[in-house]
Amino acid sequence: MTPCCAGLSRQPAFDAPHIGEPLDVAFDAGVNLAFAIAAPTVPPRLTEHSRRMAQRIYRVAERVYCAVGYAIANIIFVVGDDGVVVIDTTEAVSAAKRIYEDFCAIDPRHAQLPVRAVVYTHNHTDHTGGVRAFADEAQIAAGSVEIIAHSSLMETVINNANLVAPILAARSAYSFGTLLPAGATGKVNAGIGPVLIAEAASFLAPTRVFDDTLDIVLAGVRFEFRYAPSEADDEIVMWLPDLGVLLSAEVIQGECLANVHTLRGTRYRDPVRWYRTIDMMREFHAAHMVPAHGRPVSGEAAVADVLSVYRDAIQFIHDQAIRYMNRGLTQDELADAIPSLPPHLAQHAWLGEYYGTVKHSVRQVYTGQLGWFDGDPASLDPLSRGERARRTVDMMNGTEAVRAAARVALGDGDWRWAAELATLLVRLDTTDNDARTIKAEALRELGYRTENTNWRNWYLSAARELEHAYDELPFAGGGGLASMDVMRAQPLGNVLQRLCVCVDPVVSADVHMTLVLWLTDRDATFTLELRKGVLQVHERPWPNAHLQLALNTAALYTMLRDIAGQIPELLQEGTVLLERGTPDQLRTFIGCFDRPSRRLPALAAR
Repeated sequence: MTPCCAGLSRQPAFDAPHIGEPLDVAFDAGVNLAFAIAAPTVPPRLTEHSRRMAQRIYRVAERVYCAVGYAIANIIFVVGDDGVVVIDTTEAVSAAKRIYEDFCAIDPRHAQLPVRAVVYTHNHTDHTGGVRAFADEAQIAAGSVEIIAHSSLMETVINNANLVAPILAARSAYSFGTLLPAGATGKVNAGIGPVLIAEAASFLAPTRVFDDTLDIVLAGVRFEFRYAPSEADDEIVMWLPDLGVLLSAEVIQGECLANVHTLRGTRYRDPVRWYRTIDMMREFHAAHMVPAHGRPVSGEAAVADVLSVYRDAIQFIHDQAIRYMNRGLTQDELADAIPSLPPHLAQHAWLGEYYGTVKHSVRQVYTGQLGWFDGDPASLDPLSRGERARRTVDMMNGTEAVRAAARVALGDGDWRWAAELATLLVRLDTTDNDARTIKAEALRELGYRTENTNWRNWYLSAARELEHAYDELPFAGGGGLASMDVMRAQPLGNVLQRLCVCVDPVVSADVHMTLVLWLTDRDATFTLELRKGVLQVHERPWPNAHLQLALNTAALYTMLRDIAGQIPELLQEGTVLLERGTPDQLRTFIGCFDRPSRRLPALAAR
């Protein structure tokens, strides 16, 4: 590895509190996408947190640059002898392109070096969605650029895209405040970054994967890749031994408490694996740490301190949750028993509850270890939410008595109780606009008072839902999780699995039929066997099938977004041909599938 980037002067930044050696600003865009103005509806510490998110590129060691504040996630550039390695790409091609332009403006030599590799530290869209700013299919086919990731990344991408994309997209919109206006009464920052850029995400499948370790030289720089299960099961980190730099990915989630559970929803994040991963990282004794969110840290003692307190916070959440679980406490009781970290951790600059909270994290430890059942058999087969609300309201002397109590709670500033009372009325009648307004007002007041951005965004997004702000909002159903790029990156057999979770069991109760799909451009055949409420995908022909369609792959992708609505249109266009079976049989088959929702699912007004 040859010397690099000689003659560049340091530009220390002191404008926002920071741990470790002064940051070296290589490029300052002069803007902050977070809302960083003091306001009575924003807690002061949250405003201070926004000020850490100035849009800048920091120089770390000799060859490493970290772009912060352009999107919710960072991009890290490692400048090699004959090329550049890009670590993560943000969620948006537009943000990635802007970052690359500013990176090249730092030193004209950067623009002369080709991108040799792109690294996905894990599957989340804010780390993969901007990839087309740096690579395309032609470059990958030519071998001029490779995409490196953990071997399990595609499994998670496929699960999210084909099974739970619609609900994850809706819940993510609430978590990140993408439906809120920016400012004092809306989104302030995203906890781990200034804002989630809302645009179509790109994706290209990894070309090189590994399981546990991968030690390679990229563009003349030694990289030691390590599997690092933590906030994602496919997380990886990188150690650059010749530079003393640890690229910590999202194992360290920026300058805030880790989201041991994410409110938008995910599979169980095992805290033990997480803090043990940090212990592995501590063994590098890094001089510099560059995370995927937040600003870098330099100085061996400072890096060691951040890693130590971060893993201790995660272990504390896990251990104390288990301690109280063993005494019989349930999820909600854990949140009351363990409301916060001990003071020496809670007051640390990298452990503010701007993204994760102790209260929502201990609940997921319970469900991860014991599941949903709280141990009380009254919870096994409870009354429906609506029926329970009806009986509770009747017992409380009726709707108007509950409404009056909710208004008293509002007047007393008892926002949580007001929201709970109004929720009973909304569940009785979702068209009760007065009850919706009471609940919206209570949630909005709670949102203005919390330092946690996830909680704030959920409170404020739900308030707008209750006020009918989203009633006519178009909803695509999957966002970046199920983009066309993600669909194309998967084996077709996996893509077809999305139809399995769209079967109406009532309509299909007496239907047992088979539909063969012959993909003419691939000469590949798949069979959909609908068997009384269950769809099984077979990656083979089916003798004597009831139906057969001939179509190309592009038509298949179109069909998959709405099988019941698209097939008749594609048949009329001639894009799809019915080669076996009758139109009536085809109508029976496709009529067993749900039509996609064109509106956001109700989360608070139900």
